[in-house]
Amino acid sequence: MRLNTRFLWLRSAILLVFAGLVWIAFGLMEGALNEQWGTQFAQRQVLFDKYRTLSPLIREIALARQMAIEPALIEMALHDDDLLARRRGLNLMERYRPNFSDRSYFAAFVRSGRYYFNDAANQFSGRQYRYTLSPREKNDQWFYATVKRGRDYQVNLDPDMHLGVVKVWINVLLKHGDEVLGVIGTGLDLSDFLQKSVSLNQPGIHNFFVDRSLAIQLSAEPGLIDYASIAKEVSDRRKIDTVLKNPEDLRRLQAIARELESRPSSAEVRTLWVDFRGAPHLLGVAYLPEIGWFDLTLMDKKSLAVIEGFGWFPVLFALIFFGALLLMHVFLQRWVLEPLGLIQQKMETIRRGNYQVDLPQMGIGEVAELADAFRHMVKVARQTNQDLEQKIRERTEDLQRLTEVDPLTGLLNRRGMTARFEQEIARQSRQGGSMGMMLLDLDHFKQVNDTHGHAAGDLALCAVANILGSMKRSYDYAGRWGGEEFLLLLPQCSEQDLRVIAERIRTAVAQLQIESGAQSFSLTVSIGIYFSATPQTLDAMLQQVDRAMYAAKAAGRNCFKSAAATEQST
Repeated sequence: MRLNTRFLWLRSAILLVFAGLVWIAFGLMEGALNEQWGTQFAQRQVLFDKYRTLSPLIREIALARQMAIEPALIEMALHDDDLLARRRGLNLMERYRPNFSDRSYFAAFVRSGRYYFNDAANQFSGRQYRYTLSPREKNDQWFYATVKRGRDYQVNLDPDMHLGVVKVWINVLLKHGDEVLGVIGTGLDLSDFLQKSVSLNQPGIHNFFVDRSLAIQLSAEPGLIDYASIAKEVSDRRKIDTVLKNPEDLRRLQAIARELESRPSSAEVRTLWVDFRGAPHLLGVAYLPEIGWFDLTLMDKKSLAVIEGFGWFPVLFALIFFGALLLMHVFLQRWVLEPLGLIQQKMETIRRGNYQVDLPQMGIGEVAELADAFRHMVKVARQTNQDLEQKIRERTEDLQRLTEVDPLTGLLNRRGMTARFEQEIARQSRQGGSMGMMLLDLDHFKQVNDTHGHAAGDLALCAVANILGSMKRSYDYAGRWGGEEFLLLLPQCSEQDLRVIAERIRTAVAQLQIESGAQSFSLTVSIGIYFSATPQTLDAMLQQVDRAMYAAKAAGRNCFKSAAATEQST
């Protein structure tokens, strides 16, 4: 056999061996990249699902808890047979009703057993009392189980047989001291809530929410949901083992759930591979301490793959290597072996999870093309990771804004104003400065709603919000404190400036003409102001402006009063 032929066979053998090794190495690298990126994607997907579901619940829970501390409602629960106390309590709940997303509320009292309810259509106006609860009635067991459990609030999916509705119920305990007086709250439409939380139809992704016993609370398949879990024995609940059949998978899931529940303040996400409907899926698990549920997100392998369709890569590599074998050792070392060594180092860096690699321009011909292809692959993987992180940040920021902004007026809500006050007080503690506060209450606002309707009342609230936005300084904060009350924080404000701004706002509101259909009406506002030259707590300043605002009411309304003096503007 000629020497040339021998070298040809040798080069062919080397090529085949090398191509096989490259193929195996690429397969391992591809698997490692997909595995690592898939785990990171799963963690981000679970966090996204978690906050997407929590967002509407947190707002409803906060509003229901606020209603539960209202004195009028507590008085009604204590003296349900007193017609005046009952009327005050019902009026209070009716004022809260438009603020709930479902425009509905319910209240059930321990002493009387009476259940009150009104919905978005206001079809039970004047007859909110619907029925009397009984411990012997199966459909009423949710109430007695909630009272017995003693948790301040919880979320329960329950079909109300008396009312003929199925909702996601927000149950909040009504207390007087240590005594539980009843359960109040609201409901969210189940179909709408499922559509926004677990029914997004993402290919390859399935989402479940389960309680501490792993009973299914939310699912894109309503038939899998365990309704009225709170009223059932644990053994009677429909659990996640309905879809996860492998006992070992369930054992590991239970261990992770117990571990996450022991650290409720952590935003940790745990992952494990499980068998779901006959195929391997990556399961992401996160705990929601706000409602005592677990978020379970199942993702198939296709939804986790970051590198696909690169089977030609080892072949191209082998062809480049075969051409390099024809060159002399010097050129082989300079143009091929050294670049390949550097690429291998970068591959190893990526395999360890570091995408911030920079491959310089090097080599010629096929090696340069290989380096370009590698840079492009790294760029795609890096960009994909960055895009996902950006989306998570944007969703998180959107959720944060939703929790701090009043949806009707666009002003800050109570939570947003509290956060801004804490920021300003912290700044004053470091740098010094004064703080002005202004509490505004629309005069006879209930008459506006009763005479012109709630839509007209909303127009009035928005009009006043626009005045506050235009009158305040660029570094002041305006917010809707609740109902028809507005709050202004004025950092670095003199007492004289505070009075001038209060008078301008009072005048502007008095000059408003609200058009509602064929009718128009005007408003006045009572304002309480308070000026502090040194940092004070929010409660202390609120107590002062609240007292001043009531002084303005007592002085005939359409004026402002200072907590430190008795001057007024009319």
